[in-house]
Amino acid sequence: MKNKIRTIKWRDSRMYIQQEVNDGVWSVCEITSIGFVIHEDKDKIVLAGDFVGEDVRRVIVIPKENIIR
Repeated sequence: MKNKIRTIKWRDSRMYIQQEVNDGVWSVCEITSIGFVIHEDKDKIVLAGDFVGEDVRRVIVIPKENIIR
């Protein structure tokens, strides 16, 4: 599975940086990430956006409990 390109739709927290009212509508953020699978286990999937020689950059670790599809 290493180096396979995957599209992952997942949920993450959302931060509101401005003052909000207490009875506001609070929601989580739905994110779509696309990248090369560089690691996957029962708890997480790790995607890289780029390979630079033997190294990687733009790495994101997504907890599997957050994955929608």
